[in-house]
Amino acid sequence: MTGRYRYVVYGVVVESDFPMRAIDEAPDPAVAATVRFDLGQPEYFRERTRGVAADLDDWLHHTVLPAGGIYMRVDKIFEAIVSPDGRHVVSARLADADDRSFEANLLNFVLSTALTLQGEEPLHATVVDLDGRAVGLLGQSGAGKSTLAAFLIAEGAKLITDDMLRLTFADGFAYAHTGPQRLKLLDETAERLLPEAVGDGYWNTLSGKIMVRPHAPTPERHVPRPLAALFWLGEPAPSSASDVVTTRRLKGIDLARVLTSSAMNIRYFAPDRLIRQLQFAERVAHVLPVHALSYARDYPLLGRIAAEIRRLAGP
Repeated sequence: MTGRYRYVVYGVVVESDFPMRAIDEAPDPAVAATVRFDLGQPEYFRERTRGVAADLDDWLHHTVLPAGGIYMRVDKIFEAIVSPDGRHVVSARLADADDRSFEANLLNFVLSTALTLQGEEPLHATVVDLDGRAVGLLGQSGAGKSTLAAFLIAEGAKLITDDMLRLTFADGFAYAHTGPQRLKLLDETAERLLPEAVGDGYWNTLSGKIMVRPHAPTPERHVPRPLAALFWLGEPAPSSASDVVTTRRLKGIDLARVLTSSAMNIRYFAPDRLIRQLQFAERVAHVLPVHALSYARDYPLLGRIAAEIRRLAGP
């Protein structure tokens, strides 16, 4: 491990050949790395992907290689190959991708794929701490997770993770682990809800959003937080009135469907994956309430939605 950088993020240690700016150095050198990142040359990727077809209509190329492992590519940002066991990643920066965009995508798409290959089920979610209660917001891109999180942060909540949620289970609780301390927001949302953070933000070329650090890192940020509830934002808005906010507790097949569709890696279809996802959904159901939130995407409604989240998350 001589000459390598070591960091802690999402409750795991990652080791890399190159420095990363958005995550903290791993304090304990004795803890083994969960994933190792190396930089690769163009010929490395050409050799291992020769003859492999890619879906050119998909912005994220994702292919299971004949020898195992997964090839991933986002044009003008990165390409990477994750080993079959998820322990080793070879990656390269493409075109003129800046350091922060390259790093953000590795810690999002590529690290989540590595953890999936190791048997975990990272979720596409944003999580905040509301006065000691961690709540997670689930939903597809554009569902409003980051906007709602920004509103809650403006009211005093603290960011735990944005985009990717790594869950672990212990003592009858589900625990959320801290991701990079940055939040992706559209320009208008950032200016409206977190204007003081905009000045230190930067443009993310892939998402078309500003990446902001909404507050100073908390001293206890690497301590996993027990989740009080998850909220699914994919429910259709009520048609009866634009100012109505409704909720329902998800159970059974509805819960399994939501958690499966909220996986970080929805392109990996190994036969044992669905079994594992159903087992994961069952485990979540035993320890954590999951609610569907239905509301019109309108800034004036955010206060009412926040109050409903606080009510359902409990005292």
